This record gives sequence, C-alpha cells and structure tokens, in this order.
Amino acid sequence: MVQAKKALGQHFLTDQSYCRKIVEYAGIQADDSVVEIGPGTGQLTRLLVEKAAHVVALEFDRDMVDSLRQRFSALIPDRLALVQADVLQFEWPALPISGRFKLVGNLPYNISTRILRKAIEVKDRMDLFAFMVQKEVAERVRALPGSRDYGYFSVLMDYHFERRPGFDVPPGAFTPRPKVMSHVMMLVPKESADPVPDLETFDRLVSRSFAHPRKTLWNNLTSAGYPPERLREGFEAAGVESKARPSAVKVSQYACLSRML
Repeated sequence: MVQAKKALGQHFLTDQSYCRKIVEYAGIQADDSVVEIGPGTGQLTRLLVEKAAHVVALEFDRDMVDSLRQRFSALIPDRLALVQADVLQFEWPALPISGRFKLVGNLPYNISTRILRKAIEVKDRMDLFAFMVQKEVAERVRALPGSRDYGYFSVLMDYHFERRPGFDVPPGAFTPRPKVMSHVMMLVPKESADPVPDLETFDRLVSRSFAHPRKTLWNNLTSAGYPPERLREGFEAAGVESKARPSAVKVSQYACLSRML
C-alpha cells in the first residue's frame, strides 16, 4: 500500500463502517454521477463505484493514481475515471462527465477550506457536496451569527449553500491517525435570498469585515478605505448598528452592504 505523505495532509479513512456511512449520508443512487476528491487508497471509492452509475476520482498524488489504476483496472473506464490533478487548479469543464453530479470527499486537512471555496465555481452542476474535514473547520462552516466560530468563511458558505450537519469520525478510523476529531457534513447549493450583483465585491467586503474580528465592523471597513458617508447609508439600509462587531451581522445584511457599497 502507498504510504501517506504528511506534506499533502493525507489521512486515509480505512474504517469501512464509516465509508459506508458516508455513502448512505450522501444518498448515492444507481443513476448518480459522483465526483470524489482525494480518493487516497480507494476505500470509499470502492463503495461509490458499487452504488453509482459513474465515478470520477480526482487525485493529486501520482503514486496514489498508479495504485488506484492497478486496483480498479477492471472498472476503468466504464464505471470509474481516474484524473491526476490538483483540485485547486482543476478546470471543472474538463470533468469527463456531462450533466449534474454529487461531490464527495475526505478533504486534506491543510487545504480543506480552499477546496470548499473551489466548489462554489461548480455549484450550478452540483446536487450536493458531502465531505469530511476537521471538526473545527466544520464548526466554522456551519456557525451562526453571534457564535464564537462565526466568521468570513461562515458568511461565504451561508450565501452559497444550505449547510447540513452530519456525524463525527474519530481518529481511530484513519491511517495514520490524526490528532483531531473529524466531521462529515453536507453543502447543498442554493440561490441566495439576497443576491448580490458582483460576487467578488461581496467576497472582498466580507473578508475585510473580519480582518480584525474584535474591532467593530465600522472600524474594519473604514480602515479598509470604504467612504464613511457611503458606509452610513449602507449601515442604515442593512439595519446594522454602528457599533456592531462583524460576528453579529447576518449574511443578508452583508449582502445589503455589498449592494450599497
């Protein structure tokens, strides 16, 4: 078996009971197309191929791809396509499937949030994204306004997706064992109830809003160069108090501020 590479943040899910639980949680059906991010040793891949019509597995590690190609040679290319690629640089139109798909993955710890951002690019083709990350990352993704974990990433994910909790996965389910608890959760694409005209402007606003989470939203945005007069109008339109901290502001209010600014 190919060894895990620490530099790539690899922790392979080897407990088959949790692999089956992920497949059930994602609701994989016989007519589904599935894209798996980071198949690793193929423990989850095997179950996905058994359930779905077709699976595309994106793997960065060339050694892993070679190992998977040997293991699943009888299923390639009819049921399984192996793509050696960096998911962060991958162009989604290059996927060897057409139509909609379900996205599944045990995400490398060191790039998990970057992969979640990348998923925004393909939300119009994605039915859902069932994934596993460190539990603390999942808590940030699902955090609500006013909570300790609520921040830039919470707002971004809430704008684009319905965020559904799943279940914890203990360190003993992996090889090698991580030092932290993991969590499986789901993102389901949604149309925002408060759409913004420009996503880059919205993203930049939210990012700057949380530049210094303990400062007020007003101070963060004036420090970032937003004109005070426009800010006053925006705060009034969005119903944001002048001394509100970034963590107290809802996604709908950030969307309003983005439209005003």
